[in-house]
Amino acid sequence: MLSACLPEARASVSAVDATGKRVTLESPATRVVALAPHAVEMLYAVGAGDALVGAIAGSDYPPAARALPRVGSYRGLSAEAILARRPDLVVTWLSGTPSALVARLRELGVAVYASEPRRLADVAEELRELGRLTGHAAGGETRARAFLARLASQRQSLAEPPRVFYQLGHEPLTTLAGGQIVTQVIRACGGEPLFADQPVLVAQVSREALIAAHPEAILAAAPDDGWQAAWQRWSLLPAVRENHLYTLSPDLISRPGPRLLDGMAEVCAALADTAATQ
Repeated sequence: MLSACLPEARASVSAVDATGKRVTLESPATRVVALAPHAVEMLYAVGAGDALVGAIAGSDYPPAARALPRVGSYRGLSAEAILARRPDLVVTWLSGTPSALVARLRELGVAVYASEPRRLADVAEELRELGRLTGHAAGGETRARAFLARLASQRQSLAEPPRVFYQLGHEPLTTLAGGQIVTQVIRACGGEPLFADQPVLVAQVSREALIAAHPEAILAAAPDDGWQAAWQRWSLLPAVRENHLYTLSPDLISRPGPRLLDGMAEVCAALADTAATQ
């Protein structure tokens, strides 16, 4: 286990990111800035936590990540703050990091790896790739295999897949479509995610469309159950009528990293409970 945490020999390394672009470094990165909390978690997971020299606000896991210098937030990222950390690799979030910032970093010669796991297996692959880029290929491989093994053990099949609405926002009412990894979690837990055929990652849904979709369970990531009160007047929905409203831990279900499987455990438990009372 100790050998998996130590950096490997300094030779040329490469990996393919979420855009299909091959990122090649002359030697493993020793100064990394991560612009998404899930990327921070993955870097620590593979054993590259010591290489992190900067992170986006909100990067709070593991606890050591809270002490990392901040280079901005989702409200605004500073190229100057990133460059001041002298990174030899910046890990961005494909759908969250401004494209203009990414272009500027590349123009200045900074290596950029775009992260965006959209399938459950992508988490394992990115663990491998970030392990290779930081000289922790063995650690990345170990964590990837552990992730896939646990994923296989957690998958469940339900005789009658419940129709599931994942509430992202309430006003307006929005959900995550099929290209987002949370939808893959719902399917892996035996559910039928509603509105998964939408062509965008975040889809706005009318109340009329939701009524017609006949949801049997409603899931939402929130710090408490307060969001459920707004649904009580919608007793014509099976999910409301049967009290199949389930609160998920926000960081677990929203971050596509190793802890996503903890979020998946919550989803599977919710859908098994729904199926048991159908």
